[in-house]
Amino acid sequence: MGTKDWFKESERFNEAAAFYDMYRPSYPSALIDQIEEDASLTVDSAILEIGAGSGKASELFLERGYELLCIEPGPQLAELGRQKHKDKKVRFVTSRFEHWDDSGQEFDLIFSAQAFHWVPQPEGYKKCGRLLKPGGRLALFWNFYLQGDSEIEQEIAKACAEYEVFWFNKRDVIEQRVERTVAELSGSGNFRVPEVYRYPWDSRDDAVSFINFLRTCNGFIGLKEAEQTALSIRLHKLIGRNGGTLQRNYICTLFIVEALNSANT
Repeated sequence: MGTKDWFKESERFNEAAAFYDMYRPSYPSALIDQIEEDASLTVDSAILEIGAGSGKASELFLERGYELLCIEPGPQLAELGRQKHKDKKVRFVTSRFEHWDDSGQEFDLIFSAQAFHWVPQPEGYKKCGRLLKPGGRLALFWNFYLQGDSEIEQEIAKACAEYEVFWFNKRDVIEQRVERTVAELSGSGNFRVPEVYRYPWDSRDDAVSFINFLRTCNGFIGLKEAEQTALSIRLHKLIGRNGGTLQRNYICTLFIVEALNSANT
């Protein structure tokens, strides 16, 4: 994150809570299937989510009958999650994970969707390792945004990069990120070697939905109003020339790893 204030940057998402809930993409159901299998989840499993936002990923577990404890630093995002899932077995706590008083609780699964890179390290890995029961799993997953080779994709990526609001990545850059994450988990001293699963998928956006997606990104939120307007006009024109739609391609990547605290260790 360069010279930017990472703490301030991480707090900006709360400013766009409603947009975040409506326009952030979800995650493939096959990914949840894999977590269920690897973590041997049951309806009685204790599950913690880090950086829950408005409950986008939470929903995928709640609709399968699991009970969640969700940690989310943004008060507006947390309240949105509470209201949206008020009929489900979930509790939202407004706190940063590293500041949260866990009161000695233990969990069968800790997961984080699109958020764990905002947790300071090595404190985050250490705390997760301590909170997991013997044999417990940490599951981290991200939608990595794949840069395609078409002219429209390159022009969109260029516009977003110029304003520093969003970056699409080539496959080799995504794989470098995967390798770094595997090395961090393995080298933390708190976990075994992680398993990595990849789920390619895509979605289609019109100009309005893509720009509203950008409104959930901390870079766009930090722009001056005139810059937001100029970029929005530019993107409307680009997507309009492409028939009014933009295909976005993702490689949703799951890292799941067992804590090094089992009786066999």
